Amino acid sequence: MIRRQGPSPLYYEASPNNPPTLRVEPGEVFEVATQMNRGPDISAVPDDLREEWSEHHSYEVEGANPSSGAIWVEGAEPGMAIEVVIEDMELAPVGYTTFAGSNRLFPSSPVPVGDLAAARVVRIRGDHVIWSRGLTIPARPMVGMVAVAPAHEAQSTVRVGNWGGNMDVQEVGPGARVRLVVNVPGALLHIGDVHAVQGDGEVSGTGIETSALLRLRVQLMPRPAEMIWPRIVTSDRIFTVAADRPAESSLRVAVTELIRWLHADYGLEPREAVLLLSQVLEARATQVVNPTVTYVAGVRQELLRGLV
Repeated sequence: MIRRQGPSPLYYEASPNNPPTLRVEPGEVFEVATQMNRGPDISAVPDDLREEWSEHHSYEVEGANPSSGAIWVEGAEPGMAIEVVIEDMELAPVGYTTFAGSNRLFPSSPVPVGDLAAARVVRIRGDHVIWSRGLTIPARPMVGMVAVAPAHEAQSTVRVGNWGGNMDVQEVGPGARVRLVVNVPGALLHIGDVHAVQGDGEVSGTGIETSALLRLRVQLMPRPAEMIWPRIVTSDRIFTVAADRPAESSLRVAVTELIRWLHADYGLEPREAVLLLSQVLEARATQVVNPTVTYVAGVRQELLRGLV
């Protein structure tokens, strides 16, 4: 029988002081039921969606990006790394997106803030988001917030750091592997902030926010000596993740982490890696509205096969 965590208790900080809510063995398949962020008032929900909205949404959510508990991984110790494998995602049939009227990307406007604020509640059906009668958007399920506990502090689940956090990377979906450095015994995995789809930058401050049933497993691995920030492995690419302000600093850190990875695992001298990445690097800001900007830096695995 597959064990399940969540959606409660909800944590709003990744913290070494959060009591573990589920203990899993390395390689064990388990489920996490996530809770969507608090959305607009019921008055903004179309009549034909209100029943599903009430079933899957909770106004009791107290803050942004709630984590469904803190998951203890048996055998995880500082000096190691974990690999979080997303086996599958089952999205709720309803979601929403909002814009408060201003954020870090749009701090001011000649239009009064109240006139810019907007919200949209949508139906999610199969592989699509029903935006309107005339527009359907292909869904791309993703987990926005994946974190371990930092070593000596609590960090809001809105923030991003070398512990992971609210990275909002679209590639963190079914089949993805997220690698994180372990800072405390048990790692204390925090996970939440599921989106049905999200554009680069998440410019309004939200993707299509929804809840989901995640099927996961966690592997233990030695921490690569050069690894500081999170890494993502998909079926066809490898990515490093970093967050900072200004955006150029975030990009620099992500690329530097990728150069270290290419040197350690593929034998490329740093100067060679810089030359290669100048031709084949794939990099972008996945979100620009949090306290820091998240950048990913990646390369196609097929280009690296001849190097090992």
